Amino acid sequence: MKRLTPILETIKRLCINSKNKCAFPDCDHPLLVDDKYVAELCHIEGALPGSARYNPQQSAEDRRSYENLLFLCHRHHKETDDVLKFSVDAMKRMKRQHEQLPEVFLKSELLLQGVEKVLARQEELSQKLGKIVGDLPNFPIIGPVLENAWTPEQGRFFTYEAPNGATASIMMKNGWLHIENKLANGAVAYYEVNEEGNVRDGHLAYPLAEYTIDIPADIILRQENIPATVGDRAFKTVLKWSKGNVVEHFDGGVRVGLDCHARCRIDNLGRRITVIG
Repeated sequence: MKRLTPILETIKRLCINSKNKCAFPDCDHPLLVDDKYVAELCHIEGALPGSARYNPQQSAEDRRSYENLLFLCHRHHKETDDVLKFSVDAMKRMKRQHEQLPEVFLKSELLLQGVEKVLARQEELSQKLGKIVGDLPNFPIIGPVLENAWTPEQGRFFTYEAPNGATASIMMKNGWLHIENKLANGAVAYYEVNEEGNVRDGHLAYPLAEYTIDIPADIILRQENIPATVGDRAFKTVLKWSKGNVVEHFDGGVRVGLDCHARCRIDNLGRRITVIG
């Protein structure tokens, strides 16, 4: 399914009405810092299957329309992925109330330039990520929770088939659980995980940029921007109770890396990675 980039007039109108603030109530996070765009252009009804509030009946044009877009800071973009708390109606109300604020934003053209640059880079990267199928070994992802996986005897594969047509092959070898998950449509995910939850090798079934990263608010200690080692921006979430951290790497607004030092569940079909601490 093709994700369409918003047209110029739509972006321009969003920039003018943004007030240079995240649209989340009472959030003062600016969209421009030192004249650099540091926010995210977000969909109310998700752009792709598996994304928050995705509506299969919505057309591609409606998905990129002015009414379906708003600016959020990275933190609140993640928070509003909780569809139980943030329904379509709630998100539309948030957008409407934000745009009714009396502030006037005088740098909308500068913001427009920043957003255009990000969207162009996003399109370029999505083409590259689609070709490598999300295989980013330098930024490993912690595999399935070991307690939920049956461990076969050393050196022998155990294979089972799920009702939805997916298959999984599991083998324990030298302290590492090798897991190959083949989806019904032929996409394959692979992980090598040890008892500590570390990943030695692995890749997702789809490009990393298509996955939603879900970190429950009640396990978050703090969140901060850190120096990027890949791409142009890195965002670190430190978990409570010394349960580790999650670092997301972005390039032009596209997630290009995930270093997850915590246990998590990976739903390849739904394109969702849920951190459980």
